Amino acid sequence: MGAIKQEVEDVYASTERARYGYSSNGKQQERAMAMGAEEHGGGLDVGELIPGLPDDVAIECLARVPSRSHRRMRRVCRGWRGAVGSAEFSRRRRAAGAAEDIVFLVQAAPPAAGGDGKGSTPECALAAANLTTGEWRRVKGPVPLLAQCAAAGDGRHVAVVGGWDPDTLRPTTDVRVLDVPAGTWRCARPMPDTRSFFGCSGGGGCVYVAGGHDAAKNALRSAFAYAVAADAWRALPDMAEERDEPQLVAAPGGGGVIAASGYPTVAQGAFKKTAERYAAGGTGGAAWMDEGDMVPDAAETCLASVRGNVWAVGAGKGGVREWDGAWREVADGPPGVEKCVKAVGVGDGAAVFVFGAVADGAAGGSKYSAWVMEAGGGPWKRVPVPSGFGGFVYSAAAVLI
Repeated sequence: MGAIKQEVEDVYASTERARYGYSSNGKQQERAMAMGAEEHGGGLDVGELIPGLPDDVAIECLARVPSRSHRRMRRVCRGWRGAVGSAEFSRRRRAAGAAEDIVFLVQAAPPAAGGDGKGSTPECALAAANLTTGEWRRVKGPVPLLAQCAAAGDGRHVAVVGGWDPDTLRPTTDVRVLDVPAGTWRCARPMPDTRSFFGCSGGGGCVYVAGGHDAAKNALRSAFAYAVAADAWRALPDMAEERDEPQLVAAPGGGGVIAASGYPTVAQGAFKKTAERYAAGGTGGAAWMDEGDMVPDAAETCLASVRGNVWAVGAGKGGVREWDGAWREVADGPPGVEKCVKAVGVGDGAAVFVFGAVADGAAGGSKYSAWVMEAGGGPWKRVPVPSGFGGFVYSAAAVLI
């Protein structure tokens, strides 16, 4: 077991870490193989994990190893592979205070070395920002331009959905699913149709897609849900309104999603304040229900699921609000942020992560910064953004590992 065992021993005596480290310096074949490699067991039945230690103690040791080493741990032996992929392993990590909050960002990639990016087709990449350790890294694998990403809400999967092929600049139906603990990708079943600028969110093991526009620039009312475990799409009832460029956010209480804002075909760019909620199996069956004028400052506000409710995050005084049938002011927007670009709940909704534009005095324009605020109160804390990760963010998802 070599270096991995030594790493386990090094972290065994560690105390509970701080919650966030803000100031830290052939597709069908591929799909079948990847799905067969995932473990979804609820308990542990892996034999002796570390020679000479009771399994209960051994799993406590393994649970404290940082997530960056989990992929290597899975290669040590079958027992460790099964342990790291189990629900019990995740439970022990949370109980030990060793779980890590990772935010995934589909963002504009920096120009290739030696280029200035002018006159060339922009590219996107998937970045992973570990808010607990302060580490940022690029996740290997192609990411279509303007793709959406969403966490399935199962504690392990993030889907990258749709977008434009960077060579043809045509919409793609491709879906790729990242098993975050395993660090492996699989090609999932494609979206049922092609669409651009749709809303995307996840929860309860599903990824939801709604709205956007078709090839003729007609705003859409249609919506779909993708079940990650079953690798299957199903059509949802049509929304009541056309919504191009909507925001989707997990509905309070789980089991559904809220589609907010967006605009119809006849009013390009005129973002509306209305919203509607899809509730699977609710009263009267699965349907979209009108939420009224729910979105304040529709074109300037980012929605996120935080503390079991919908939060609206914007700039300036009173920029953060919580929806519970009516808007309640929570806090001012992040310091210096002129516009919120993307917001997402982290820590299973215990905090909110914001990526926003701030003034860049040196360049005479703007640049992007990241912030986190605990849902229970307290000041905004700046998340250092390393060089090469300051590109515009098109979508965001968060997983607690």
